[in-house]
Amino acid sequence: CDIPGDFLQADNPDWVLMRLDGILTELMVKVAPKIYRKFITVNAKGKSVLYVQLEKAVYGMMKSALLFYRKLVADLTSLGFEINPYDPCVANKIINGKQIKICWHVDDLFVGHDDPNVVTIFLDWLAQRYNTDDKMLNVVRGHKHDYLGMNLDFSMAGAVSIDMIPY
Repeated sequence: CDIPGDFLQADNPDWVLMRLDGILTELMVKVAPKIYRKFITVNAKGKSVLYVQLEKAVYGMMKSALLFYRKLVADLTSLGFEINPYDPCVANKIINGKQIKICWHVDDLFVGHDDPNVVTIFLDWLAQRYNTDDKMLNVVRGHKHDYLGMNLDFSMAGAVSIDMIPY
């Protein structure tokens, strides 16, 4: 599954200013004119400029991936998952006598358990936690997956086929 707006899900505890130039300033004014219009200035070249304080992690900010990672780990450990000591992007938990494993790279999660209902329950929890008003958790289920550029095929019992032919 893919978590929507991953970085925007994480709070930014630091005081960070971002400068918006030109058309971005006008878009902000269109979104909320009463809030932003009074803060627009003009630079020496005559372009509009707006400085905003970031309350959330955003793409391009150096710490965004780390802030989102910390949020995801906190959420998973609150459910009783243990972070793998050898790979900090793997979490495990025993449910119904079997291990559920979650592997991730930034906002792309790979979830597995013998019982598909356990996966469904986890995905429902994840959707409640991470869905936004305009974006929903993107979930792909079945025997074939495209994950981080790899084609994973679990069609044959007891085996997995992995290729990267398109790349």
